[in-house]
Amino acid sequence: MTHGSRAPLRQGDGGPFVRFQVRYYGRLGVPVGIFAACHHLRSAGRLTPADDELFTTVDDWFIARLPYPPFYADGNTIRAVPWFKPGAASLIDALAPLEDLLRRYGVAYDVVRSPDPGTIIYEDDFQIGVLPYVRRPAATSTPAASGPSG
Repeated sequence: MTHGSRAPLRQGDGGPFVRFQVRYYGRLGVPVGIFAACHHLRSAGRLTPADDELFTTVDDWFIARLPYPPFYADGNTIRAVPWFKPGAASLIDALAPLEDLLRRYGVAYDVVRSPDPGTIIYEDDFQIGVLPYVRRPAATSTPAASGPSG
């Protein structure tokens, strides 16, 4: 799906686990997730003040509601990748403003479903953390930081 033209997510469309990811690879060797992509836009100075505030609001909303996986405590040295579980529909719906940010800043992304995204090393009510079966070498630059500004 290019630039967020996602259809409603339905059970059985590729698997129960869902991940929002852009089309460039990051330090984990997998496509960068939606939150990291928005952080890249922010750190590159590409977000307007209003969009920066929007991202902060959405990020804070998730921090207040989504358990913080322990693998993030040390900077994710094990390189785990989070995926939403089927019961996370309200959280998935709350990503809409971030999807809009990616579209407006020209960052293509996909909504990916998988029945088996990797070896599960963490699980809570809303998400799993996995060690992916396949990784690519990490990218040396972030296209979100240098891509179109529109």
